[in-house]
Parts: sequence; C-alpha cells; structure tokens
Amino acid sequence: MTRIEPVIDRRRRRFRDLKSVPVLPSMVTLGNLFFGFLAMAYVADAAMIAAGQGIDHPAVIPLFERAAVLIFVAMVFDGIDGAVARLTNQVTSFGAQLDSLADAVTFGVAPAFVTKVLVDFHAQGADSLMPAHPKLYYAAAAIYVICAAMRLARFNVEVGSPKEVDHREFSGLPSPAAAAVVCSLIAFFTTRGDEGVLSVRFLGIGDTFYDGLVLSLPFVLGLAGLLMVSRFPYPHLVNRLVRGRHSFPFFATLVVLIFIVAIEWQLALVVLSVCYLLSGMVIGLWRLATAGRMGPPPDSADGTADDPADFAHAAPGSSPGLN
Repeated sequence: MTRIEPVIDRRRRRFRDLKSVPVLPSMVTLGNLFFGFLAMAYVADAAMIAAGQGIDHPAVIPLFERAAVLIFVAMVFDGIDGAVARLTNQVTSFGAQLDSLADAVTFGVAPAFVTKVLVDFHAQGADSLMPAHPKLYYAAAAIYVICAAMRLARFNVEVGSPKEVDHREFSGLPSPAAAAVVCSLIAFFTTRGDEGVLSVRFLGIGDTFYDGLVLSLPFVLGLAGLLMVSRFPYPHLVNRLVRGRHSFPFFATLVVLIFIVAIEWQLALVVLSVCYLLSGMVIGLWRLATAGRMGPPPDSADGTADDPADFAHAAPGSSPGLN
C-alpha cells in the first residue's frame, strides 16, 4: 500500500491541475490555431473553385492572399499570448503544451499546405510551369512540416530556467520566421498583374519574375525547414527593440520602415523576412570562420532559448520559446 499511495496522490494532483486552466492566455493561443486553420480552409476553397472553373477564376488568387495574411495575424496572437499570461499571472504547463500544438499547425502545417496547393496549380495541364515531379513537391512540404515539429520537440526538451529570458538570439530559425518567409513570397505572388501595387508598376516586375517565384517555393520550403533544425544563430529582433534605449537615428529608421511596410507591405515583408533568414546563416558562418563555433561568445547568454514572451505561458521552470 505504501508504494501505491504516492502514485495515486500524483495522479490526483495532476487531475486537479488539469481542472484549472488559464482561460484568457489559452483563448489567445487558440486564436493563433484558429487563424492557421482558417488559412488552410481558404486555400481548400480556392482549390475547389479552381477545380471547377480554372485557376484563372478571379476568386482564386485573393483566397491565397487571405491565407497568407491570416498566418501573419496568427503570429501576432502567438506573440502576445505570453504577455497576456504574464499580466494575468496564469503560468501553466497546459499553456505551454497548447502553444506548441498551435504553432505546429499554424507555422508548420499551414504554410506547407498553402504552398503545396499553389505549386500544384502550376504543375498541372499541358502547359504547366512546374516540372512533372509531384513527389518532389510532396517531399518539400513534408520536410518543412517534419522540421517544424522537430524544432518544437527540441525546444521542449532543451528548455531551461526562466533566467534565460535575457537571451538575445535563437538557435535555429524560429518557426514563425520560417512561416513568414514562405507566406511573404505567396503574398507577393498574389500581386501578379495588380497595377495598384507600386513595385509592380515602377519596378517593371513581369510574368517571368512571378514564374520564377513559384519555381522557387519548393526549394524555399526545404531550406526553411532545414534552417529550423539547424544551430544557426538568429537575433531576437523583438527583444532587442523593446529592451534598452536606442539612438534617435535608429528610431527614425524604424519609423520609416514601418511607413514603407504600411504602403508596400507585400514587398516589404519579402525583403525583411528573406534578410532575416539570411542573417542567421551569415552570422553563423562568420562566427564559425573567426571563432570556430556558431554559438554566442562565452560571456554572453546561451543561444538555446527562444521567444521570452512565451515564458509566461510556459510551465514554471521552463524557458521561453518562439518555437
């Protein structure tokens, strides 16, 4: 009896813990999951319309644009759920697990699904743009989803103490950043033929560019997936922006960037997300060549943590994660 009673007590404690869940932070996290699912639902609708009336139907491409935008909206929810949990003092293990599951769907499955459908549209018919290698497109999407799941699993294993909130960089490309790269390219593709977009009108971007964009999507999926499970160091931009003070020129530059994003958001998102993707590779290779390691210097914070905003929605004793 003495050996059975502790087991029963632990089970009772776990049941009591499960009966109490953080409502408001969890609702924010579920918003992240909802918008990820809605993005896939829009693309499924686009596939149904294209199957009956062709890809040139005017309702098809706008649905892809909505899907890409919804994934960016989900990133906002993913970024604030930790802050909400912190403000309401509702830090639980349930929130951490729910956040990981939501991220797996929104930043793992949804971008791969949207890209796969768009690529399939251009790989069908006698005059198809893509080579007839459907297995490669499946493989690219699968690699992305698997790597996103592996990154989440690696983070859940590598979490440390809450003191890691001061970390200044990620180890590997964060899954929201990977989704941002993919979705920004898809959002820019939807500007094809839209003379109201300044980049299309003044830069003279034609069909050849958009065709090349579609051709690059499977490779982008594979690269983003592999970078998620890599050890390339990626700077924590939000942490660097909100912590400490910056010079006035830095502030003025930030205002100008926000203004450009507001006017030409499709092109701005492509430039920013691709530059961020490349930044980790450049920083990592530079460190490897000069210091023999890609991690941060020994006197700085360890680079294995992720987004500190998720600290508040993780279990006590776990580290933050942008996943």
